[in-house]
Amino acid sequence: MSYASDLKSTLSSTPIINDSSLITELYGFLHSAGSLSFLGKGKIKLSFACDNASVARRYFSIIKELFGYSANLYIKKGSGFKKNTLYFIDFKDDSSSLEILSFYKIFDPYDMVIKTDVDTSFLNSKVMQSAYLKGIFLGCGYISSPSKSYHLELNINQIKRAKYLVSLLKRNNIKANYSSRQEYCSVYIKKRESIATFLGVIGANKAVFDFENIFIIKDIRNDTVRLVNSETANINKTINSAESQIAAIQKIAKIKGLDYLSDKLKEAAYLRLAYPSAPLSELCEYFSPKISRTAAFNRYNEIKKIASAL
Repeated sequence: MSYASDLKSTLSSTPIINDSSLITELYGFLHSAGSLSFLGKGKIKLSFACDNASVARRYFSIIKELFGYSANLYIKKGSGFKKNTLYFIDFKDDSSSLEILSFYKIFDPYDMVIKTDVDTSFLNSKVMQSAYLKGIFLGCGYISSPSKSYHLELNINQIKRAKYLVSLLKRNNIKANYSSRQEYCSVYIKKRESIATFLGVIGANKAVFDFENIFIIKDIRNDTVRLVNSETANINKTINSAESQIAAIQKIAKIKGLDYLSDKLKEAAYLRLAYPSAPLSELCEYFSPKISRTAAFNRYNEIKKIASAL
């Protein structure tokens, strides 16, 4: 089971209590998973399609709780390249579809007009907005595993609804954008903080905890890698610096002998030969008397200048 499917199953297991938030949640599911078809003579059919069995069972129960209908629930398995299993909900007669659509002010049977705007009267509080977003996500949402990438997507089939959704998310401190394609509009969230906020808004509290936990682990891992890389770079720098100092000392010893150097520089030369891999900060401790790192650096710089002049 994928991360997105597992999350949807968990969200679908929350208790179904007959309250106003269920009305708005179904409204969001209708906007994301619902489809309409005309049967002729003013008749219209409402159906829902989703890719998760737990989600289908949840909205089957919600429809029965709110409207008293025992809808049809059936499965259709994909064929060929499309092997995804889809779960469908529809109704035995058109009057059930008509009542639900009329309740949500989506279809007017007298004017025969389908409204694609979002009716904000169903979203007049934070609780209602959360319920609506939950219904949207369960109907058409996708989220990648945070251990791999940060990406949450809502595939909406109406440009008006996609634009409204972006503005609604913004009001809930969630940064989102949308892109329009041939068949649908995709609202997507890329920022880790915004995805975590979205999950909190729709009530996926365990997912928020898991999400943040994975982020902390990734952050620690990245810090460790940066530290190791930094230490490796410092070691390489120390080795390269020591090698150039030793090469200069050996050149002077071969051409002039180390007695050619002043006492201070000669001491520095012998110490470097005695401790070829020691960093400069450590080498300072071996001078008599001890000297600063800057003083040691200057002495070895002077040795290299003498060697290059020979």
